[in-house]
Amino acid sequence: MNLKLKPNIGIVTDEVSRNLDEALEICNDWGITHFELREGSTGRAPAFTADELKRLDRLVEHEGTVTAISPGIFKGHIEDVSAWRHEAEDVFPRAIEMAQRLSCNTMIAFGFEECDNRRENRLLVLKAFESIAEQAAEAEIRIAFENEPGFWVDRPQETIALLEEIGHPALKLNWDAANLHWGGMEPDDEAVDQLKGYIVNLHVKDFSPKDPENPWTPLGEGIVPWRDLLPEILTNIPLSHVTLETHCEPLIENSRKSLDYLLNLIG
Repeated sequence: MNLKLKPNIGIVTDEVSRNLDEALEICNDWGITHFELREGSTGRAPAFTADELKRLDRLVEHEGTVTAISPGIFKGHIEDVSAWRHEAEDVFPRAIEMAQRLSCNTMIAFGFEECDNRRENRLLVLKAFESIAEQAAEAEIRIAFENEPGFWVDRPQETIALLEEIGHPALKLNWDAANLHWGGMEPDDEAVDQLKGYIVNLHVKDFSPKDPENPWTPLGEGIVPWRDLLPEILTNIPLSHVTLETHCEPLIENSRKSLDYLLNLIG
């Protein structure tokens, strides 16, 4: 892959180990300096311990980079008002504080699972996204929605229609091509072209339909066409990093396999 500027390779820390110190030590040996924060030892971000936060402070002070915070918000139904308002009014503000502490400007969120009364609920989703976009903009944070099968943020055409209707610059995408494939649509150049104006974060993992109960594999062992897809993405989208998301046990071994494959792809 001939790129003028090669992206940094990052990883989700708990895809190596839930023990943050262990994950960072292993990644240091691998030459990784860019990290997405999702699960800590006691829970999902922002529920990291005081010691974990101090360790992350030191990471950032010594030229490590936190690329995104992933608190797992907005995975339920929009009709579950008490749940998503708790996420919007409590979890999200605390996650913003964590991001600001660690000089991170990207928050990963999900797009609410689709449910009945599609037209009415789509309007509720729009209003919820508009509200959290304002919170994010005030904090100088961008929200990168991750596509997930069966969610309002899923396939490219519907996702773009939703984001364009809101029209807020704080709302972007964390694109997961394997999730798209998992949902029955092969990711291709057309999808990249449709989404390129919104993608600010990229998850790299692999998918195989052979075992529906356990569909994730080390990178290069599944069917996601990364060898063709990644050059198209990196040629058309100015990403400073791409993020490995292993998703299959044993984590350390398969993260290393995936890293080697990705290094080979990027060259």
